[in-house]
Amino acid sequence: MKNIIIISLGLLVLLTTGCVTKATHEATLAELGKTKDLLVTANSKISKQSDDIEAQKLEISKNLKEISKTKDLLVTAQSKIDRQKEKMKSQQLEIEKNINEISKTRNELLELKENKLSLQKELEVSQELLNSSEAKLETMRKIEAETKKRNEIYAHFVNELQKMIDGGQLTVSIEKGRIVINLPDNVLFATGRSSVNPEGQVALKQVASVLKEFSNRRFQVEGHTDNVPIKSARYPSNWELSTARALNVVHLMIKEGVDAKNISASGFGEFQPRADNETKEGRALNRRIEIIMLPNLEILSNELPKVIN
Repeated sequence: MKNIIIISLGLLVLLTTGCVTKATHEATLAELGKTKDLLVTANSKISKQSDDIEAQKLEISKNLKEISKTKDLLVTAQSKIDRQKEKMKSQQLEIEKNINEISKTRNELLELKENKLSLQKELEVSQELLNSSEAKLETMRKIEAETKKRNEIYAHFVNELQKMIDGGQLTVSIEKGRIVINLPDNVLFATGRSSVNPEGQVALKQVASVLKEFSNRRFQVEGHTDNVPIKSARYPSNWELSTARALNVVHLMIKEGVDAKNISASGFGEFQPRADNETKEGRALNRRIEIIMLPNLEILSNELPKVIN
């Protein structure tokens, strides 16, 4: 660009200095025209470049604005991200807190479940104890009712046999929960004999008339002797004598109307004495027939163990 200006100035000097040839002048004019064209072209390029520069400036300015806008957006976005991070951190803490609460609640539920099972077991045990207590109470009621009934029967026996009691023919007592009618042997038998004498038969008939009123009760006739040995062909020992006497009393009772299913006989010889066999009075007490009303075996076998256990 600088060369074009210098050439143009040189040609202008030559034209103004005077003496040049025509050919030189024309050549100079042609060169000047050429230079002018170059100047126009250069100016056009300069103008275009200037326009391009302005356009680039505008583009740069636009880009700078976009960059600034983008930067602001980035700052805003970063601020949002930071806030979101804080929010997420807070939420994470809340989640951890909730997890701890859930774990605590789960442990409490497990403990409650264990307590529930324990309480259920205690309730079952209490229910069993209650059932057992109710069963025992019911058993006690039955035993009490049986005792009351036994006492009523005892009172009835005493009332019905009072004349014989007063006459010394027998006694009525309650021993070990059993009603015992005790008849001395001298009322029923001759010494060393098992057959019932007439006076004894009268006495036993009166007793039988009372016993047969209680068809739902069982009675056992027990024969007892003193310890004086007996040696005979018929009664080798007191075992045989006591048993034979008890059997004869049973037969007479059955004959007088006592149900055979409700009465039995047994002999104990001298082995269940009531008194000391060293005295005459003691031996007289030991020689006897006892008619025992047996307890209600159903209650004893089925109900009484429940109370004991």
